[in-house]
Order: sequence, then structure tokens, then C-alpha cells
Amino acid sequence: MIVKRFSGQTVEEALMRAKWELGDEAVLLSSGASRDKWWKFWEKGYHVLAATDYPLGPSGKAEPNEDSGREIAVSSAAQSVREPRKDRLEEMMELLTRMDEKIAASQFSPKSTHRKANALVSRLLEWEWEEKWAKEITQDVPKGSVESQLAQVEERLKQRLVFSPPLSALPTGRPRIVAVIGPTGAGKTTTIAKLAGGMITQEMRVLLITTDTFRVAAADQLESFGGILDLPVAVAKKPQDVPELIRRHDADIVLIDTPGHSIHEAVGLRSAQSVIKNAGTTDVLLCMPATYTRSLFVDTARKMSGNTRVSLCLTKLDEAFWPGSVSGALLELNYPVMYVTAGQKVPQDIEGAGQSRYLAEWLVKGGTYHG
Repeated sequence: MIVKRFSGQTVEEALMRAKWELGDEAVLLSSGASRDKWWKFWEKGYHVLAATDYPLGPSGKAEPNEDSGREIAVSSAAQSVREPRKDRLEEMMELLTRMDEKIAASQFSPKSTHRKANALVSRLLEWEWEEKWAKEITQDVPKGSVESQLAQVEERLKQRLVFSPPLSALPTGRPRIVAVIGPTGAGKTTTIAKLAGGMITQEMRVLLITTDTFRVAAADQLESFGGILDLPVAVAKKPQDVPELIRRHDADIVLIDTPGHSIHEAVGLRSAQSVIKNAGTTDVLLCMPATYTRSLFVDTARKMSGNTRVSLCLTKLDEAFWPGSVSGALLELNYPVMYVTAGQKVPQDIEGAGQSRYLAEWLVKGGTYHG
């Protein structure tokens, strides 16, 4: 019989080494933490003691000898002595194997099985919150019903988020110039129409400018909105044309529509930044869809804004149901939020984020947005 000890970072690794060298017929004798002096002091090692009936072959693996397949005659007396001994050995091996399985299971079972899960955090995780933000926002929330705790989470979220006041005319009499940027399909043009419709009711003089000459019928779409709202619409073929278009019109607020681009198109990103620079913008509104994942939301917002200070407009809240991605992104970015939009109706389906009575509740619980 060959008896040999094998070490590894885990019990499974040590067992694998034993099976590889001694073969599948090897039996486990014992296992435990490794005490080898050579083992890395910063890692925890394990060892197993394994045995086989076959000697080690030339390849290093246990191999049967030439006579292993032959029938060997033994006396009935010797056989009667060996069989009970063999039975006791097999029972002992089986017992050790079961013990080793229990030890391994206790070592590799997740800690969560040993403590009761936090009901509040679990609820947020169901709404696709990331565990990091779920634990941080619920830290030290007093005990009580889950609903009362969720109300406190809403209040904490309101305190953590930053809100910008809605757009209004400048007291200096100079026009307020707002560039609206965002990825493709974020709803920039529709958002501009909603903003313009609301500003008309406040008796503001509004000028619409589009620099989106890339997308088919993009200018036509904004001109259609302008015709319905009875507002002037100008088309800038290049960013350098924007200042002259502004000087031609007497306006309190100028809303500039920009083309949407992928964050992987460096030329498109530079184009939006060129509009911001040449137009002399006073505000930059970044439209971001609530349907994005947290990582895509954060990455897109950072690359779109660059070094420019922006305010967020959360769009398409009516198309999102779970709030975790948006909430995590807002907490990570810490950008001020100015508007939220939900729906296609102009100008009804937009509201100031700071004045919304439903936004904080939606960012915690999700569901259908009723802003």
C-alpha cells in the first residue's frame, strides 16, 4: 500500500493532486489545514492523506503491477483473516470520506447561511439595487416595519441627491443659452419641445436651434415642434454659426439641440463639446435614459459631459420599471438632477426633479412612474 500526503490552497485542489498521482482508486485517509513550512505565509493551505494498493509507476501515477490481473491463490485461513480486516478498513475509509465532505461544506458555505438576511436590504436587491448602495443607504435605519423603513430610505435618498432648479430667464436680461446633449435615442428633441412648451406658458421668449444635421429629418422634427408651438427655429450647419443665430433673435432662453452619438465615437463627442464652447452656453442639460444599466449610465454620462459641468434630465422613466440601476448611477455620479420626463405628451410629461413628489419614491421602489 502507498500512503502519501498532498497539499493545496483548497481541499479540492489537494484531492485533485492525489487523484492525479495515485489514480481514481486512491482512498482518503484524513484532511486538514496544512502545516508545511514551505506554504505561503499569506495563504491558507490544506492537506489530504491518501492511500492506494498500487505502487507508483514510471509516469508518477499509481499503476498495477504485472500480476495484479492474475488470480492469486490464497489459503482459506488467510482469506478468512483478510476479509474482516478489509471490511473494517472500508468502513473506516467511508467514515473519513463523509467527515471530509462535511468539513469541506462548512468551510466553503457562504456566510449568509449563518446569519439572518436583512429584510430591508433584501427588498432593495429585489428592485435591482446594487448591494453596495443598498447597504450604504440603509445603514443605521431604525428597526420597524419594512414600509416605515422604506420611507426613511426615501428621505435619505433625497438628502443624498443634488437637484438643480428648473430653467428660468436670467435677471441680467441676457439670453440663457442651454445646450441639450445626450446619447442617441435619449429623447433630446422631445425634451426640448416639452421645455419650450412650458416656458411659453410662463411668457418667456424662446428660440430653438438645432445643430443636428447628421440624423435624417432631425431638423424637420424640431421645426414641426416649433410650428406647433409658434416658436422660431434656426438650423446651424456648424457650431460656429450658433452665436450669429442667437444675435438675430430677441430671446430670453435659447434651447440648442445637438446630435446624439455613441460614446465610442470621438468625433461625435468633440462635436457636442464644440457646440457648447462656441455657443457661449450658460447651462448644459444632459439627457440620460432611465433604461440604461448602472455601468452604461455612469460611463456614458462621464464621457458625454467631459470636463463640462452638467445637469441631468432623466428621460423615459415610463419605460423603466426597476429603479436600482438609476439610483446607483445617481449616487455614484453625484451630478445635479434638473428634470425628469415620462411619456411623449408635449409639454405635460416633464417636471422639475426637485419639485417632484414621486421621484424619490420611484428611485427606491420603482414601478410605473406617476410623475
